[in-house]
Amino acid sequence: MPNLKITKATMGKIELPASGQVDYWDTDLAGFGVRATKNCLTFMVQRRVRGEKNKTFIKIGRYGAFSPEQARTVAKDYIRRMELGENPDPKKIPKIETITVNDLYCQYIAMRKYPLAPTTLYQYESWMKNYFSDWRGQDAASITGEMVANRLQDLEENNGKVQAANAIKLLSTIYRFGLALHPEKLKGSPVAAVKAIRGRDWAKRERRKTRIADSDLAAWYKTVCDYDNPKGRDYLLFLLFTGLRKMEAATLLWSNIDFKAKTFTFVPEKKRGEKPEDNRVTMPLSDCVHRLLLKRRAIYYENDFVFPGRVAITHITNPANWVRDIKEMTGIAFCLHDLRRTYITIAESCDIPYYALKAMLNHSLGNDVTGGYVVMGVDRLREPVQRVTDRILELANAKGSAECREAA
Repeated sequence: MPNLKITKATMGKIELPASGQVDYWDTDLAGFGVRATKNCLTFMVQRRVRGEKNKTFIKIGRYGAFSPEQARTVAKDYIRRMELGENPDPKKIPKIETITVNDLYCQYIAMRKYPLAPTTLYQYESWMKNYFSDWRGQDAASITGEMVANRLQDLEENNGKVQAANAIKLLSTIYRFGLALHPEKLKGSPVAAVKAIRGRDWAKRERRKTRIADSDLAAWYKTVCDYDNPKGRDYLLFLLFTGLRKMEAATLLWSNIDFKAKTFTFVPEKKRGEKPEDNRVTMPLSDCVHRLLLKRRAIYYENDFVFPGRVAITHITNPANWVRDIKEMTGIAFCLHDLRRTYITIAESCDIPYYALKAMLNHSLGNDVTGGYVVMGVDRLREPVQRVTDRILELANAKGSAECREAA
């Protein structure tokens, strides 16, 4: 049985056998592997459950439905639980009279049709660890509506209403899943009590509409250009002039930049209500952003990422300190996504055609039949992208300034 480090690159080198099956085992994580058959590649785990004599085989899922990174995350969780003496196979219904809150949570994560993004999984784990740790080992049927209502109130007081609502929504989700899977063990969801007490729209939130106002843009822009942290400066300016989401920019590689063609390619984040048409999107670079990247490449190159992290092979993960510094220096409150809203608002004011505007923001055309016939190439977007950049510089009183020529 061959061994290799299971990555996206090595998956492409595995040949499907004409018949039978071939198992490949990961060199970094013992027990994690991929099975090649004539039709597909399937991720799997094969390890001994503590206390058992024979190895247990658990199928994770097909390559394509799972990326190597997502499969590795699931495999680590399975192996950890097997070391604790638990069989985590989602197909194995626990042979117990009761089921715990943690059982429901683990089964929900493992049996989803589509795996969670790593950042979402990290957030869920954080809520379960920090907000529901005392409930995880309890019988799920023993959690009452009063307990949930009191926990919601405590979380609102100590962690804020948004965090509290999102955490309780996760609890509601895993109970809804549990009711479908274990109707004999659960008679209802305790989260229903919150709706009964507070009303149907207890967790309703208004969509954020904050952005950097036109009247504040000049002061904000000058402060950022003068910021003594080049990486933070360039990152904030890049978000402002491209409208990208924070992680779309953070994970950008130098290999994604075509300086000759003046384009860049990025992997779009997939958000609810915003489903990118493609897994990779290529956009034109405005003159301003092109200069910014040229200077960054020449002076501040560290690794493969345009915005490298503290560790040599990673990208930035937490730019909150830069936001905090600019807030303190300007008195202008903003978050990173406000820069995307600022870009969108300014772009709309430039009278850019509807379909071009949606393409610039990487928004799906949804069920728009006419939009399905529109082919929006890079060259078609070059003039609108430049027009938005020019307007931002005009509002920032930076057209032709030293900040524009050098820092941006």
